[in-house]
Amino acid sequence: MTAFFVGIYSCESTFLQEPSVSGQANISTVYSSSVNAISALMQCYRFSLGQGIPNYGIGNSSYIANGNLGNLTDELCRGYSWETYYSLSSLGFDANGHTDDNYALDYSNIRANWLVAENIDKVPDMSAADKATIKAEIAGLNAYTYLGMFYRYGGVPIVTKSFLPTDNLDVPRASLDSTLQYTLQLCNQAIAGLPNSWSANMTGRLTSGAVMAMKARLLMYAARPLLNSTTPYLDNGSNNNLICFGTKASPSRWDDAITANLAVLTWANQNGFAIINTGGAGTNAPDPNAMADYGTATSTPNNQEVILAYKQDDPNNDQQCIGWYFDYSNYQQNSRYEDQLDGTLYNFFVNYYNADGTDPSDSWPKPGDAARPATDYITRTAALEPRFHADQLCPGQDPSISNNPGDANWNIIGWNSDLENHSATYPGGSYGEGCCTTTKFYYHAGSRLWFEMPLFRMAEIYLNLAEAYNEAPDRNVNLALQYLNTVHNRAGLPSITETDQTKLRAIIHREWAIEFFLEGQRLFQVKHWKLANIGTEILGGPVMEFQFKVTGASNNNLAANLVNYWNAVTYTKFWSPRMFMDPIPQSEINKGVAVQNPGY
Repeated sequence: MTAFFVGIYSCESTFLQEPSVSGQANISTVYSSSVNAISALMQCYRFSLGQGIPNYGIGNSSYIANGNLGNLTDELCRGYSWETYYSLSSLGFDANGHTDDNYALDYSNIRANWLVAENIDKVPDMSAADKATIKAEIAGLNAYTYLGMFYRYGGVPIVTKSFLPTDNLDVPRASLDSTLQYTLQLCNQAIAGLPNSWSANMTGRLTSGAVMAMKARLLMYAARPLLNSTTPYLDNGSNNNLICFGTKASPSRWDDAITANLAVLTWANQNGFAIINTGGAGTNAPDPNAMADYGTATSTPNNQEVILAYKQDDPNNDQQCIGWYFDYSNYQQNSRYEDQLDGTLYNFFVNYYNADGTDPSDSWPKPGDAARPATDYITRTAALEPRFHADQLCPGQDPSISNNPGDANWNIIGWNSDLENHSATYPGGSYGEGCCTTTKFYYHAGSRLWFEMPLFRMAEIYLNLAEAYNEAPDRNVNLALQYLNTVHNRAGLPSITETDQTKLRAIIHREWAIEFFLEGQRLFQVKHWKLANIGTEILGGPVMEFQFKVTGASNNNLAANLVNYWNAVTYTKFWSPRMFMDPIPQSEINKGVAVQNPGY
């Protein structure tokens, strides 16, 4: 048996991954009733939509634990030394073969999904229509898995059924184009068979619009320069077709992406989904609702901007398998312990605009500059845009401008032990690490520590269109600006008017960074954009953080107890061009079937 599909046959507690004869008895039991079959389907949701989520492989030692993908980019510090991301340091994998999506589980999940699709017709108390819908859901879940593998690895093995021990398991990697076409096929199958909505108690199951959004994201990655090239980022000899389109590269891929994203907008307009903007889009006046609108879009379960979220329905059962998918709160430990050293890096911090739309990035202290009074930090951060205050908590910040005003659970008054110094490295004391600490996903959260991660938001569709119209062969700068400003204005910022393609591209990239902070997009986008500073400021190079001198009083985060601050390089991250794509785990390469990505 070829170990390429080791994840498929790994020992799991669930019957869904048992291909043996004894497993057939379990399958018979599962598909003897609709209740059991739906439970099996929910397991598929739990794991398939958990791709790339730290700790989603609960009970399996091959997952990445602690923190989130922000630790691999310029978004967050690497955390404590015992955390997995501390050793990953932007590599995307570690010495144990852990990858950010847990490659082995991708194929384990695909097998589990196919088992549901192949056995659902056995259920005696389920209508033919419901069975057809579940098959469409399985196509959508597999499309999501292949989407994630497409932009992580390039071409991957295509598995179209649940393999038996007697099957030939020596399935090689398919070409990049074949992987794209197969994923599009799954998307189209799902879109055709899924409903536009579900009843309230079933919210979170795939809709046709959710899979349309998957298709739109897939075609954006197919159009971006990393893959949409006649030559790969590194030569891979006769296997270049695994990591670039080669002769099938074309600028018209941007047109395909535009068509797919416009289809999502049409669906959204017909089904009640929209950008949340109660302050009126298109105006240049200050918007008092900007923080509330953005905060609601990223934090409030089942809001009209979220097309699909990773559901969680048991706030009292942290890190356990539950009725829907499972508790996502380990993405950010809001017991406020694991997150103590997960502050926001200066490398990312400088993306935020001032609330009046001006760019403050050049005004912040640089490494080597003299320390400034803490009042300078307090004044300058108070002037930043509403999304900053929805996403971040700053030492010295007035609780009234936080994303939970008057709530000690979410402001500096209640966060003393978490923001104080935790290392003798920082003379005079400092709060945690980074320039501030994140409170994203917790706008007006109260005592809620769990959250439902948005997997697809309407803001993504608008920024997709802004990017695609700016890059398409028949460039339409007016539409690019229109879609960009739909998101930018919602943040309370005046309209962007830049028309130069290169400058506008950088502005769109910046908007992506701010709007989707910690939503798991940045690690892959910066690679596929092939940004010039990817190895010097984003995924590699010096890591910069603000340091604070404090009085040593009981709460070092209060403005009165902050003395001064400065910028410092605290560690350096490694970057190599091989890291544009993730490696196939070496344990799989050693079996002689899979081909490795170049440089590993």
